[in-house]
Amino acid sequence: MRKYYIAAFVPEKEGNFSVYFPDAPGAVTGGYSLEECEEYGADILEDLLQELAAAKKPIPEPSNKESVQRKVSEIRRESGLAMPDGVHYQLFRAPSLDMAPVKITVSLPRATLEEADKKAEAYGFTRSGLSAQAVRAYGQ
Repeated sequence: MRKYYIAAFVPEKEGNFSVYFPDAPGAVTGGYSLEECEEYGADILEDLLQELAAAKKPIPEPSNKESVQRKVSEIRRESGLAMPDGVHYQLFRAPSLDMAPVKITVSLPRATLEEADKKAEAYGFTRSGLSAQAVRAYGQ
């Protein structure tokens, strides 16, 4: 079953927003528009949860909206920041965290495969490791 985390988009005096995921420690970002915050929020949540999964650390459980509201208020109060009106709450779907290897077949031109093998060796990866690294890098 998929998990969904709630983010709080808090309007700031400067006209931008701070974005908090209180259930995902360290997942805080910001932006100048709600659209920008959506993009940055999705990225930071995905990065943090995938890092936890890769390190085999516990994945925090998502809270309900009332708990998120309370946690964000506490975070802001502890930081000496007021909790303004107009906070926007949004659900974010957690990324897949299944890190089990899956065997696949990929067809590449021979020249591309040779180039990939050279790069994998130069960077200390296997073919699979290089492919996984390339997918992660391409998504950034």
